[in-house]
Amino acid sequence: MAKPQISERLSEHRISAQPRLDQRAAEIQAYGTVTTYCPGLEEPVRLEITAQLNQVLADTHDAA
Repeated sequence: MAKPQISERLSEHRISAQPRLDQRAAEIQAYGTVTTYCPGLEEPVRLEITAQLNQVLADTHDAA
């Protein structure tokens, strides 16, 4: 039997750009905190990077 084409395989699954609402997951890290993922960066540097990335995220969300 021939292998199904990509379009045939995709039609078997529902693909949607809509968000999946009402999902629940455990919190990975509390908002406003930093962890020691980057052992080469001191905590003040990690805090500044976190603040700047949060601002970029907020600006991106506002522009959408």
